[in-house]
Amino acid sequence: MDHTSSLTLSLICGVISAFGWGVADWLARGISTSMGAFRAQLWSQLVGLVALGLAVVVSGAGVDALALGTERAWWFAALYAALIGAASICFFEAFGKGAIAVVAPIIGAYGAVTVGWSMVFGVEPGPRVLIGLVIVLAGVVTVSIPAKGTSTPGQLRGTIAAMVAALLFGTAFFVLGKEIVPTLGSLVPAFMSRLIGPALGIFALGVGISVQRPPREQLFGVVGAGVLSAVATVATGVGARGGDSSVVAVLGSLSIVFTVLIAMVVLRERLALHQRIGIVVALIGIPILAL
Repeated sequence: MDHTSSLTLSLICGVISAFGWGVADWLARGISTSMGAFRAQLWSQLVGLVALGLAVVVSGAGVDALALGTERAWWFAALYAALIGAASICFFEAFGKGAIAVVAPIIGAYGAVTVGWSMVFGVEPGPRVLIGLVIVLAGVVTVSIPAKGTSTPGQLRGTIAAMVAALLFGTAFFVLGKEIVPTLGSLVPAFMSRLIGPALGIFALGVGISVQRPPREQLFGVVGAGVLSAVATVATGVGARGGDSSVVAVLGSLSIVFTVLIAMVVLRERLALHQRIGIVVALIGIPILAL
């Protein structure tokens, strides 16, 4: 695949990832508030596990991974699954405790972590791509600045969870692109990352925590969050395999734009002027990456 094609793939996968994470963020807020962060995390992970399991079987990705995967790749896949699992727990904790206008932008900054790791390990983007990345990140950071009055001292726990989630997601996606997808592909590692669902279920049964199935009115949110986050994870992997993981991760951080727009349209939340400017700036960076 030539350089132009790889950047185009990175762009497409990054936008899909941003949409998936953005809508999943909004759905996670609703189910975490209603069901509690633990139950929301458990059931959405189980939904993702089933969806990705079917995809692995239908596509034959599991057979390919077993045939081509090295011992090193499998160990890193296990690390990736652990990082994603821990990040997902923090993700639902953040949306269960924090304000969506605060925690969504923080989690959306995971792309900057991926870029940071890439630079540490000497994988630097070209000048034009770097300019595009900087513009997109500048827009995301601008949108991330909460509007006046959206944060309260009582939401500190959610904010800290969001920061940890961003660090873990960013690290996980760097490991995915550098060590895993060249041999294992993207579907199998994504499936492995959803094994946190059964693990949480076993843990809950062991300590007596209720794992009651979601109420009917929350089923749409649980299924939507589980499937869309799975789609976003796979898109990130596909983009990392055929393109540039840094570009995909930064574009994926545009999920905050989708989250804020949904909050504005559905929840009737109003955007501050600087948030509107941030969205425009972030969108300007996308075609620069694609050129």
